[in-house]
Amino acid sequence: SCVEIDHVANLIEMPLPVVEKKLSQMILDGKFHGILDQGKGQLIVYEEADTDKAMEKGLKVIENMDKVVTSLFSRSQALRSMMI
Repeated sequence: SCVEIDHVANLIEMPLPVVEKKLSQMILDGKFHGILDQGKGQLIVYEEADTDKAMEKGLKVIENMDKVVTSLFSRSQALRSMMI
């Protein structure tokens, strides 16, 4: 949905620049899902998105691969030290 930023400012009786700054901070902090279209003076509100399962699983794969590479590196150093 879409809301005029000046309407929000009028409702909460605060100056427009203060409201814009606060809304942008809330968006950056992840407390609010949406974007500010300052050119149009609008706040575009998004539905709260479900977590991305593919992203979570992809990150888990990368985490596991890191463990494997770290383990192989440790083993290769142990073998190298036995050869010296």
